[in-house]
Amino acid sequence: MRYQSSRPKRQFLAGVRCLKCEAMDAVVQVQLFEPEADEYIECSQCGHIERRPKPEDLEQNNLAKDAMQTGTQGIVQFKP
Repeated sequence: MRYQSSRPKRQFLAGVRCLKCEAMDAVVQVQLFEPEADEYIECSQCGHIERRPKPEDLEQNNLAKDAMQTGTQGIVQFKP
């Protein structure tokens, strides 16, 4: 069922600590539906906001970390 209101949907995340101020149980997940769908987390204590990374950003970040750790880069494929 789709959320019908035009207001942002806010949901507290239990047991989650803020990455900036380290306050426990102060992080809220915010979902926007209008004008464009968006989702992020926000600390209600310090106001720190963090967006979910896009899949292509994650891939680039993982490749950069692998290259730094091993000195090589590439994709490993496991075959049965």
